[in-house]
Amino acid sequence: MDNTAQPLSYTLDKSDAIIAVAGNWDRFAVENGGDDLLSTKIIGHRLDRFIAGDVTQMFVRTMLMSARTLKRNVRRTYRCDSPQIKRFMEMTIVPCSDGVLEVSHRQIRTEPYRHAVTITAAAGTTTGLIKRCSVCNRVRLRQSWRDADDALLAPCPPTAGAAAQLTVIYGVCPDCLARNLMDA
Repeated sequence: MDNTAQPLSYTLDKSDAIIAVAGNWDRFAVENGGDDLLSTKIIGHRLDRFIAGDVTQMFVRTMLMSARTLKRNVRRTYRCDSPQIKRFMEMTIVPCSDGVLEVSHRQIRTEPYRHAVTITAAAGTTTGLIKRCSVCNRVRLRQSWRDADDALLAPCPPTAGAAAQLTVIYGVCPDCLARNLMDA
């Protein structure tokens, strides 16, 4: 889906509850297997309910708080991948009156993965799992951060048509943390 023409957006109240969505929200959710993210299922719920990982939740809360406190727009690039496509996105947070925020997401470009990658957030214990950055989507392999297909699939690509399965814990890599803190 080409989201460059019409961004997907949502409105947050002062407690970060989703109070409205706009754009082709429901169509995008259905096309990407997000039936649990249809507007009727998310409106009225706090945004952090839909964000995996404590570090990522704190990172997003910091951006929201920055927009409210400084009363200025916050704009950040990030990745929102599907198993086959790397989606390069831009999020813009616009403060409105009474602590309300308008948050929009615009697709900048896409690239195909060389191999399909299905990534699942870990539930329960996180010991020994792969860490994935919620901003750039790179994974940490030993002490190096790389794209999932570069880091994990190149040495042992799956058979044609098969998707690699990764179970990860989400956080924010040092590069994205430093870059986004400098932009604050």
